[in-house]
Amino acid sequence: MKNIFSISKAVRHRTIGLVAALVLMVTSCQDLSEINKSPNQLGANEINIKYVLTSVLSGSARDYLYEYAYPGGWTVSEAMQYLQRDYIDFQGPNTFVWGPKDFSSPFLRIKNSQYIVENATLEKSENNQKFYTGVGQIMRSFWYGYLTSLYGDIPYSEAMKAEEGNFTPVYDNQKDIFKGILEDLKSANDLLAQVSSVEGAASSDILFGGDIMKWRKFANSLRLRYLLRLSEKISDMSGVDVKGEFNAIVSNSSANPIFTSNGDNAAISYIGTAAANSWYGGPLAYTNRSEFHRRKPCATFVDAMVEGRDPRLTTFIRPVDAQLRISNATPEYSKLPDGQIIRNIPTSTPGTDQLNTRRYVGLPAALQDPNLYNLATGVDFNAIKALTPTIYTDLAANPGVSYLADMYAQNVNPLVKAVFMSYAELCFILSEGRLKDWITAGDAVDYYKAGVVASMRQYNIADGSVKVYDPNTDALVAWNESAFLNNLSGEFTGADDNGKLTKLMTQKWLACFMTPEFWFDWRRTGVPDLGANVILGSNGKKIPVRIIYPDGEKNLNSENLADAITRLQPGENTQWSKMWLLQGTNKPW
Repeated sequence: MKNIFSISKAVRHRTIGLVAALVLMVTSCQDLSEINKSPNQLGANEINIKYVLTSVLSGSARDYLYEYAYPGGWTVSEAMQYLQRDYIDFQGPNTFVWGPKDFSSPFLRIKNSQYIVENATLEKSENNQKFYTGVGQIMRSFWYGYLTSLYGDIPYSEAMKAEEGNFTPVYDNQKDIFKGILEDLKSANDLLAQVSSVEGAASSDILFGGDIMKWRKFANSLRLRYLLRLSEKISDMSGVDVKGEFNAIVSNSSANPIFTSNGDNAAISYIGTAAANSWYGGPLAYTNRSEFHRRKPCATFVDAMVEGRDPRLTTFIRPVDAQLRISNATPEYSKLPDGQIIRNIPTSTPGTDQLNTRRYVGLPAALQDPNLYNLATGVDFNAIKALTPTIYTDLAANPGVSYLADMYAQNVNPLVKAVFMSYAELCFILSEGRLKDWITAGDAVDYYKAGVVASMRQYNIADGSVKVYDPNTDALVAWNESAFLNNLSGEFTGADDNGKLTKLMTQKWLACFMTPEFWFDWRRTGVPDLGANVILGSNGKKIPVRIIYPDGEKNLNSENLADAITRLQPGENTQWSKMWLLQGTNKPW
């Protein structure tokens, strides 16, 4: 795993210039470019594709998380009850009042991936030609798979052909897009298997540093992700043996290597020297710190980890600044020896049964006014600040609700990365594949446990780490890994098929924190039942199932867009209309 823009300053400047030239080249009208062509502009065969690869990877790290997971104007993080908003403009994200979302940035990543594939033959060595072709196919497939899962039908077969005069590409059927993606990923793996070494790619490949095997593992792990995504539509996938391909990948690791450890994770670190290469919750990206503090953990997420005695709780989440205690003791604010501020609430106070008196508290999903939760009004900040001068008291402050952990408030932290796919996710995919009898190797419970352990190790949580919160004593105690896993195993093996799936998906949900990925699994399975937690959603207990096509397409490609919308059920461009993947499945609602 490498850092975003992990190349020299001179190369970075050259990269920016070359990528800018590429963007101009691929988006300009042909006649206009002929008239206004600069003698200094680089031609297509003069742009070194390794710099384009850096742009694809760094841009992907930004778009994948920033636009859809954190922080975004509204994101699937609220839908999946990882986060909730308060302070201002909370209603749209929390209650799913979603609007159209532009997809030009992701399509730029696809365009530049396509450019890499088309110009790989300009490389001098055959190894490099095959390497860049395979990598370009993988990143193109990653984005196509992601976008079609978000929106439904999208431009595919006729996309990226503006230079040929096609400015209004058709929106391909989703099943045809997945067929193409699976073929490309298989082709990429087979091509990369022929590569013995790569020259000059280590510095530009900020994902895997030119490691061919890791790219192959990523390609095949993505194939498993997308094959599982098609599990409810197998009968519609003529020409694709979904179960057979899944089994063929898992049963032949030499031909189809997949992730085997966290060292294989497709994840990019942040550098933290400027807003463009920093984590989005840090002060370089958010100079107004209220933007960080208004994105609070959701109660569903927090409570699941509290009740499960999960050590990831104290890694992801901070204790409240002022813990509520129903007591007539005085003074109102006091400080415990361990540094925790206590706010005593008289037993005669109305509504005390609605207060959360734990040390880790999340905002319930879709509250009418989250700014009022847990007695946020009437807080004496001066009294708290006298006890703890560093307490946050500015806009969006709520001492009775937890904030995200400090690592999410920093420009850079070794545990905070842009994760495209993790070994933990792959383990849960294998567990579900085994539950479905798509594979015969291994036991579902062992893959399940491996996924949990991989998630823990991803955040440096090891046996004995003093990270487990005991809600009965408010103390942090050591994590007993063996006991924790034995308990999970016992509950898993003792459950029926639906119970097993629910437990598996709950752990996968926890492991996919700070990514948008679990949304697709929740839509496909309907578990865990997150809709039951929605208090005042804009559509009752329903959670959205798609992103809305951008308004710009109405003007630029109206006929093909209208045709794609008719294939939704109902045929409306809303977050509630079901795409082909979900039609006829009765999932998630």
